[in-house]
Amino acid sequence: MADAWHKAGVENGGKAIENPPGVRQTPVGPLYLAYLRDPDGNKLCIACKVPA
Repeated sequence: MADAWHKAGVENGGKAIENPPGVRQTPVGPLYLAYLRDPDGNKLCIACKVPA
């Protein structure tokens, strides 16, 4: 679902930023993260908890 969100964002004028979507180790455990910058310049992020 996060990949679909990221792809739709890029296809509709957003710009992929930071690292490609994927799992990152965080202080609260592994999260799947995807970042975009929208056409207005806002930074957007989707974060999904990775099942243990």
